[in-house]
Amino acid sequence: MKEARIIAAIPTKAENCVLKNNGIFEKFSHEKILKSCLMAGAPLWAAEKISSQAATAAYDGVTTKELKMWVYDSLKRVDTEIADKYLKSNQLRVRTSRDTIESFDKAKIEKTLIVETGASPELADKISTEVWKEVRKLDVEYLTAPMLREMVNTKLVEHGLETYRRRYTRLGIPVYNITNLIENGSRDNANMIHNPETVHKYVADEALKQYALLHILPNELADAHMGGDIHVHDLEFFAGRPLNCLQHDLRLFIKHGLKVDGTGDHTSVAGPPNHIETLMNHSGEIMLAAQQNMSGGQAMCLWNVFVAPFARGLPYEKVKQAVQMFIYNLNMAYAARGSQVPFTSINMEFGVPDFLKDVEAYGPKGKLAGVYGDFEEETRMLQRAFTETLLAGDSDGKPHLFPNTIYVLRDEILKDEYAEDLALVHELSAKYGSAYFVNMLPDYRGNLSNYMGCRTSLGDNWTGDWEQDCMRTGNLAYVTINLPRIAYQSRDEGDIFEYLDGHLRLAEQVLHLRREQAVNCLNDYNLLPFLTQETEGERYYRVENSTLSFGFVGLNEMLLHHCGAGIDDDDARKLGIKVIEFMNKRATELKEDTGYRWTVLQTPAESTAYRFATLDREKFGDTTITQGDEQAAYYTNSSHVPVNSDVSFADKIRIESEFHPLTLGGHIFHAFMGESHSDPQSLMSLTDKIARKSDIGFWAYSSALSFCIKCKTLMKGLQPNCATCGEEKEVEWYDRITGYVQQVGRSKSASGGWNPGKMKELMDRRRY
Repeated sequence: MKEARIIAAIPTKAENCVLKNNGIFEKFSHEKILKSCLMAGAPLWAAEKISSQAATAAYDGVTTKELKMWVYDSLKRVDTEIADKYLKSNQLRVRTSRDTIESFDKAKIEKTLIVETGASPELADKISTEVWKEVRKLDVEYLTAPMLREMVNTKLVEHGLETYRRRYTRLGIPVYNITNLIENGSRDNANMIHNPETVHKYVADEALKQYALLHILPNELADAHMGGDIHVHDLEFFAGRPLNCLQHDLRLFIKHGLKVDGTGDHTSVAGPPNHIETLMNHSGEIMLAAQQNMSGGQAMCLWNVFVAPFARGLPYEKVKQAVQMFIYNLNMAYAARGSQVPFTSINMEFGVPDFLKDVEAYGPKGKLAGVYGDFEEETRMLQRAFTETLLAGDSDGKPHLFPNTIYVLRDEILKDEYAEDLALVHELSAKYGSAYFVNMLPDYRGNLSNYMGCRTSLGDNWTGDWEQDCMRTGNLAYVTINLPRIAYQSRDEGDIFEYLDGHLRLAEQVLHLRREQAVNCLNDYNLLPFLTQETEGERYYRVENSTLSFGFVGLNEMLLHHCGAGIDDDDARKLGIKVIEFMNKRATELKEDTGYRWTVLQTPAESTAYRFATLDREKFGDTTITQGDEQAAYYTNSSHVPVNSDVSFADKIRIESEFHPLTLGGHIFHAFMGESHSDPQSLMSLTDKIARKSDIGFWAYSSALSFCIKCKTLMKGLQPNCATCGEEKEVEWYDRITGYVQQVGRSKSASGGWNPGKMKELMDRRRY
């Protein structure tokens, strides 16, 4: 079409032709000159005279520039101001990033080059002059700021000035991608619905990812991530929300009240709560407010113990109603990042732990109410109310997806006195598979270990003080190592540890930069007001006690490639243990060298396992060993047994428990249950065995569920249609993908936003 218009515009030989800047000939137009003179403010008589003279003076092949200068000189004889206005109006115009239209000005390019890249005035003049020469050749009505940036960056690359190019690059997202987001949404996160907020989030995320890769991370580290040697998680949050997980201390808000903005300057300030209902409301608001400052999950440990003084003297139904309000509020607060509910966890005790019995308890109005050992009955009542509310599901009968409810098992709990409470929790596990269990019996445990979402964990093994080690801090960040790639590159075991050392050093550098950015956000940028609020003479978030963690994916595939056998082979697994021990040794060395809290964790790998496998297939071809198939390949998560392995359940526990003491930064054991309804008593017996006879530190009984939207029937397994009414399209699927129960799709779409690798893993699972 454009070519046709150009051809049509070419005049005949009998007509004068004007040579435009882009090399195209166009008919001479008396009217164009007349109009441009009038637009500049020239009197009609002058405009007609000048345009007529121009028609006479024009010759075949006259250039646009020549004509403009001739008209300018003619207008100067009439009025210099009009002449200047004409010249300015005929310059190329730029649609700026400030939402203005301005004349092209080479000096502005020079200025931005000097300010943004540190270029010398001489270099800036050289580059801007070259860009101006290219601009003059263009046949466009408007230039845009992104277009000019691209032209400048092209010149910088041509001169080998890559560092300047990185600094000058404009961040953004293609028009096509935004259009697709608006029309179709994204499938990157199943916890996000399709609405305007998610569109805004994805567009902002893309720009901030580019910012982290171009501006914060050096080329070597950015390349290591993009190439697939390591995975830097939450790149979109690296600059402004660098802190990952957080464990709250509810007692401080009980004592001092709540400022949801951290300052009280922009929101109302609430004093210490006087009633359990107020405390429930505050608990939810704390989570929602903190989510604005965090990139990952957040949790409250010892929750029912700290709430217990507010339940003193209240009837059970009133306590349960308050708990219901809290749970519904968490699941209906669709206001976190891109219209998500806050990613929350509650660590629940069955009774008051021994180490808390003599600790001062705070109750209504923030006043002392005795010691927590005085509130054993209320602690148990709150746990029961919480579990019953989760067991009932929502008004449609679906499971409450948040908070992740984590039940803490201690030696004194596994007794007949608590049998009824334990049975109720296992009824919840049998129905929805939504409960988690923390095992405090192994030798590597102290008084307290809390979990903050999918698996990240804090234990009192840093300073030995459970408050300092486990409260008001969290996992600052983690970087994941691609273990199968190391195997592909290695000739022998020595190579494996040499490559592993190199990859760990890359991850270490990233984590140092992440911590540095976090400290800047906390101390200098005033960017995280909720976390920096002062309480009892210190900042709420204790960055000095946060963890920096090495994660890993694909230990099983590494062993398969190097040893010819996977993690379920006793001999091959010895190398696997040596690999994770090597990572722990590096973490210990870094603790001593830096004074920071370094750990090793099993990466959740919601997308990383699929991403690594896809990149390695492209790079290493048939050498790669993956799970899944050609359309959807993935690596086994961390040090897990492959989901489709035929090993017995007892062997799966035995194998994976070897790695939990080595991954104290976070771990999980998945017990994928079959389609038949699990027996709560059988699960309870299994829990007792896992707790007493293994080193498994954290686990869940995961059940695949189907829910018919039409008739509200809940079914076990991933069903293609409703067993009650026969509905096929409106049947939702639920399961635990990596760490928490979530909608994973509908029977006819088979996708709830999860990547193909995760969906294939879901379908591959062997259920016990």
